[in-house]
Amino acid sequence: MSARVSLLAALLLSLPASAAIYKWVDENGKVQYSDKPPQQQTKQGTTRLNERGMVVDKTEGYLTPEQRAVKEQELAKQREREQKELDARRRDKALLNSFAKTSEIDTLLNRNLEQVQAGIQSDRSRQEVLQKRLDEFQAKADKLSAAKKPISADLQEKIDTRKAEIAKLQQDIKQKEGEAAQLRERAEQDKKRLIELRGPSAK
Repeated sequence: MSARVSLLAALLLSLPASAAIYKWVDENGKVQYSDKPPQQQTKQGTTRLNERGMVVDKTEGYLTPEQRAVKEQELAKQREREQKELDARRRDKALLNSFAKTSEIDTLLNRNLEQVQAGIQSDRSRQEVLQKRLDEFQAKADKLSAAKKPISADLQEKIDTRKAEIAKLQQDIKQKEGEAAQLRERAEQDKKRLIELRGPSAK
């Protein structure tokens, strides 16, 4: 019987039923056993054995900065996968609780699209008004330039302000159009998923 096995057997025999043995490889590559864990983290980790010599758990070994970075990335990806799975289960539950037929999803979509389209129409109407005012101010500036007269600071400010307001409205319209596209895409995904969950009767 080797010295290490003899040491392990002796430790197991001397321990009370609730105690444990710790096993690790030291810095010299030798296997060590003790009824107390090592004072510092080991390269390969520490294994805890019960009174019958069976593995209870194992701690991580020492990680280099590169290994730690890789492990953190893996853990981050795992948490992301778990969160996506949780979100998918919640989404499925919400679908089942909210809709019995795909036509109900279409009804909700149309109601939401009406609100978005109303906002787009309002922005376009405002844009037309601002464009008319800008055209008037720009025409005055063009006449002054043609007559080789200076454009007043007040007039230039009005022109710049109207241009900025129009640009902001155009941005808002583009954003609302994107929201409408997202609503349609999400509705199609929800209808497809509802059929998968409820079967052909959901059509």
